[in-house]
Amino acid sequence: MQGVLWRVGGGQLPEEMLQELIDHFGDPAHWSVYPDVVPVLDELDRRGTVLAVVSNWDSSLPRLLDRLELTPRFSAIVVSALAGVSKPSPRIFEEALARTGVTAGEVLHVGDHPVEDYEGARAAGLSALLLDRVGHGHGAVESIASLAEIPAWLDRNAG
Repeated sequence: MQGVLWRVGGGQLPEEMLQELIDHFGDPAHWSVYPDVVPVLDELDRRGTVLAVVSNWDSSLPRLLDRLELTPRFSAIVVSALAGVSKPSPRIFEEALARTGVTAGEVLHVGDHPVEDYEGARAAGLSALLLDRVGHGHGAVESIASLAEIPAWLDRNAG
């Protein structure tokens, strides 16, 4: 958490405040899962899709995903703070490929950041979609407004 604050120019946090923030962000009561997430994960699992999380997050993410009851849906959870590399570096995507045993050509990465997710995944040789829930529109970047669009996208782009 302190590293995140440094990256955004916030300086050093007092230890008690840092612990309060860590506790807050790690509490699933402060998070909600979008309504499209679980149905899409279930559909992709039904299709036999290997699912992974690749995230620029601190080391608390695996625990948070456990508390949100999402962990069992993923074959791998690759977190930048634990992997020692963050998106858009191809190395974090390569780590996910190694953990799941799939090749870059078999992967569709979906994320909400044009550079870290879309460009980073493409630079690593993966197909990518930008999740743009609020309709910012990112020009030439292929985007979707909801995860519910993924199965149809996969059907259109199969083969």
